[in-house]
Amino acid sequence: MDKNRRPISPLTLILITSASTCIVLLLVFWYVFGGFGRNIAAMREYAALLNKIDETYIGEYDPSEVAASALRAAVDALDDRWSYYMTPDEFAQYLNETNNQFAGIGVGVAANSEKGGMEIMSVYAGSPAEKAGISVGDIITEVDGKSVEGLDVDDLRLMLARKIGDTASLTLLRTDGSVEAVAVAYELVFTDPVSFRMLENNIGYVRIVNFERGASEGFIAAVEDLIGQGAKSFIYDVRCNRGGRVIEMTDILDFLLPEGEIFISVDKSGKEEITTSDASMVDMPAIVLVDRHSYSAAEYFAATLSEYNYAITVGEQTTGKSRSQRTEILPGGGALHISTSQYLTKNRVALFDAGGFTPDYQLSLSDEELSMLLSGNLDMADDAQLQLAIELS
Repeated sequence: MDKNRRPISPLTLILITSASTCIVLLLVFWYVFGGFGRNIAAMREYAALLNKIDETYIGEYDPSEVAASALRAAVDALDDRWSYYMTPDEFAQYLNETNNQFAGIGVGVAANSEKGGMEIMSVYAGSPAEKAGISVGDIITEVDGKSVEGLDVDDLRLMLARKIGDTASLTLLRTDGSVEAVAVAYELVFTDPVSFRMLENNIGYVRIVNFERGASEGFIAAVEDLIGQGAKSFIYDVRCNRGGRVIEMTDILDFLLPEGEIFISVDKSGKEEITTSDASMVDMPAIVLVDRHSYSAAEYFAATLSEYNYAITVGEQTTGKSRSQRTEILPGGGALHISTSQYLTKNRVALFDAGGFTPDYQLSLSDEELSMLLSGNLDMADDAQLQLAIELS
């Protein structure tokens, strides 16, 4: 040990931390507002504010929370609902979601007041829950010996939250009436964004939950599988689809459509960048289902297929979004998700300006039906939008 090297004092560490926070904030201000020259006065004002808090505030506070609030407010001031700041923890969760992953045990649940617990509504394929033998219809009554009666889904999520690799003990009321304790691990769970089945009259049904990682690969495999089973037409369901990655969507459009423009991006200077498809296509009748929660890539997907006269569209007016975002990692481990371009359809329509995409046949589900659709519990026979699509196929 070097006897001449003095240990770093707590005060020095605080000063280093404060300096690092200021540097990160300055970089964000510089990126968001266009350089130090235009906003040096605002940055000086913020630095002075931090100093005054340190010098005069009588209460206790968390400097990291102050910094995160300032960073969030800087981006919020852009008044762009698509741009936002993420803390390091939020950014880690965002990365999981865009990879169609989440940390958990791999089940979907809903409160069952009659039986006083949380009913398993879905079990993800390959998840820890599936490996542990948990089935749809089982009721979670306890977690680690603590009752879940009267709790909501968010409460249960908090009870189950733990480090990846740790286990939880679930007491289950099985569908046959037996009670069993099951140990289940907390892991990263992959959720398949695509599901499919063959409907009556050889109609291939493909649902795309989002356009995040794996969507195009899953979609192409699903369509090819259904064609192999004898599909004569298709229904593509992008209801309640929050959008996702442009590349995943354009790969699907390229697979379906003939040669032509499939995505037009316009940057800040007005320069267009155009993505095109090749001549190969899936030449089969198609219908696209959309609703008020079809968002971003989902509504663009429907609009493009409609403009090519490739598909009939059924459902509700979509959300209306026409800006693309880029995620910039910041020095402190957080990230800036910021709008950097506008996108237009083949016919040069900005869906935000148009108020969303209007389907050919407009039909709404009730809030209750929509909730059941989201949870995967709406029977196809009770799904009016799907039934209309089947009639039109």
